[in-house]
Amino acid sequence: MLNDPGLVELFVGRAPSKVGQLIDMGLKGHHHSSGFNCRATDMIGGPQLSSVLVRACREAGIGFLENVMVTDLVAEGGRCQGVLGFHKRSGEWYAVQSRSVILVTGGAGALYFQTDNAPGSTGDGYALGLEAGLELIDMEFVQFYPLVNAGSGHANLVIPPAFADLGPITNRLGEDIKEKYGLHAKPIASVSRDRLSQAIFKEVALGNGIEGALHLDLRQADCTALPISPQTLNLYKKKMAFDSQAVKITPACHHTMGGLKVDKDCRTDLSGLFAAGEVVGGIHGANRMGGNALSEALVFGEVAGTRAAAYAETCSYDPGFQALAGVKAEKRFQLVGASGVQGSPAAQMKDIKKLFWENLGIIRSQAGLAKGLRTLEKTHERLLAQRADTPRALCTLLECRHAVLIGKAMALAALERTESRGAHYRDDYPAETERWLKHIHVKLIDGEPQISRITPVPS
Repeated sequence: MLNDPGLVELFVGRAPSKVGQLIDMGLKGHHHSSGFNCRATDMIGGPQLSSVLVRACREAGIGFLENVMVTDLVAEGGRCQGVLGFHKRSGEWYAVQSRSVILVTGGAGALYFQTDNAPGSTGDGYALGLEAGLELIDMEFVQFYPLVNAGSGHANLVIPPAFADLGPITNRLGEDIKEKYGLHAKPIASVSRDRLSQAIFKEVALGNGIEGALHLDLRQADCTALPISPQTLNLYKKKMAFDSQAVKITPACHHTMGGLKVDKDCRTDLSGLFAAGEVVGGIHGANRMGGNALSEALVFGEVAGTRAAAYAETCSYDPGFQALAGVKAEKRFQLVGASGVQGSPAAQMKDIKKLFWENLGIIRSQAGLAKGLRTLEKTHERLLAQRADTPRALCTLLECRHAVLIGKAMALAALERTESRGAHYRDDYPAETERWLKHIHVKLIDGEPQISRITPVPS
């Protein structure tokens, strides 16, 4: 009940037409009773979809500036004028002036110890928005997927939900946790996605795990009944060897529902700055239905692109851009050099991911969240003294700094929401309550993330 009705209506109305456009652009797939499946022969649909869109961009003559990390939105007078960034290999800095900017940076799932996200999904867009003075909403809602392969070197391999219905999921005591926790509705990994993730996490925390995971036993299962192609089934069989051994499974961070507040034109509160995709909050409310992330990217990517282009036609370049970018660059240059602090940015990131998993993860509590905040404060103090001696180290250092901001935003919102709703589960407040039909907004105040306001859901 936390979805933005206007965004949902726009999304539902426009999503179907995107399929026809993608097919015309060359996307392979097939229609079925509940939608369109582009997982024809690969493990997931995203890469196949991406290749089609990238090819279309290149055919349209759109240029790419690759391997560049954006460090700052360059803005003044309430208007975004461009971005500042550096090349992650050469260290060369870029100030890119633009009459409009679109943030499509994805979420923050890669900040968790267990994740199925790409390594770069570290929430940089959230941090860029905060540092530009914008609010984040619904940051307490983080979705975890229960079926990720934790063995054979494929820790980020997502197992389709239907697999969970074909065999028992057991702990080291041999107990089937589907029976133990009353998880009977099928498909279990879709209908009871959050409860299954919580059950697996709880069993491992109780010491009932098997090398930090549980077992999904498919050795006696008829996997030919799965709603996937024979080619895809053979790929999973090769990756997991599920016909000869039990598969080690773990939950993993999958999607972040919160993010920047936008209107139906994908405009943020900073003129000239638009946003779309997982960096935006409000569309999915407290949880996300499977399949809606790729559809969301297509619908709102088009809206943001169209509106940003129209906005750009109404304004001119600001002659003061270079000076503004130069001031921001000087501050960033101060992070470059030999560090007198023990430990590398890469080591700091490992500790941050562990903190996110243990304190801001699947099962939350007052004590755990408060401990997470205290640890983030200490981490922040160390990062303020940290320096980077290579472009790659600078990238990781900035990701760590961003992670601290995002972690504080998540922890503050999760502490404030004294209920369980959607993907947000508090074991000290396990019930959902009507009085929490509200959005929690977080903003930087005096350089620190703080709850800026709490707004009721429109009736």
